[in-house]
Amino acid sequence: MIGEPLRREFFEREPDAVAEDLIGSLIVVRTADSKQFARLLEVEAYGGFDDPASHAHRGPTPRSSIMFGPAGFLYVYLSYGVHWCMNVVTQCEGTPSAVLLRAAEIYEHSRGQLTPLAPAVLLRGPGNLTRGLGVTGADNGIDCCKRGARISFRAASDEQSNIAVGRSKRIGISQARDRPSRYFIDEHPAVSASRPPSARAE
Repeated sequence: MIGEPLRREFFEREPDAVAEDLIGSLIVVRTADSKQFARLLEVEAYGGFDDPASHAHRGPTPRSSIMFGPAGFLYVYLSYGVHWCMNVVTQCEGTPSAVLLRAAEIYEHSRGQLTPLAPAVLLRGPGNLTRGLGVTGADNGIDCCKRGARISFRAASDEQSNIAVGRSKRIGISQARDRPSRYFIDEHPAVSASRPPSARAE
C-alpha cells in the first residue's frame, strides 16, 4: 500500500533523522498523464555551517540559498556539469541542511498495490536516479509538501517500515568524509558498494 504524504513537519528535523526515516519511503513524480513511484534505498545527510562538505557551509549563494529556506523544498543542482543531483531541504527556515537522494527502485502501482517492476529497475547513484525519474534543474525549488506538487514523498508502507537500515560514512566527497551520515537498505543491489559490510543505524 501507499503511505501517507510526508508533510513539512517531517522535514523540519535534523538532516540525519530525516535521512534515516526516508529509507523505504516513496518518491512520487507526476507527469501530465502519469505518476512514477520509486522506493528510496540510499540517501546522505548534509548539514550547514558545521559541515564542510555542504554547499551551505560558507553561507548562502545563488545555488545554495534554497537550503536556507523552509523544509520540504527540492534542491536540484548540476554536479560537475554532468548530472543532476536531487536533495530535499530539512530543518527550519534559516538553518541550512538537506538530504541527498542517492538510489531508488522503480515500483509499479496497480489496484492500490505497489510492487517492484520485473525485471527490477534500479536507479543506482544520484545521477542515475534523477535521469531515471526525469528530474532536472527545472525542478529546483519545488515545494514537495504542496498538494499536487510534481514531486512529493510518501511514508513507507507497513511492510517497508521494518527494513534493516545501514549507516556508514558518506562517499564521493573530499571533505568531512568521516561523518556517518549515509543511510541505506542493507545488502540491496542498488546501494553503492563503498560501505562497511554490516553497519547498522542505531
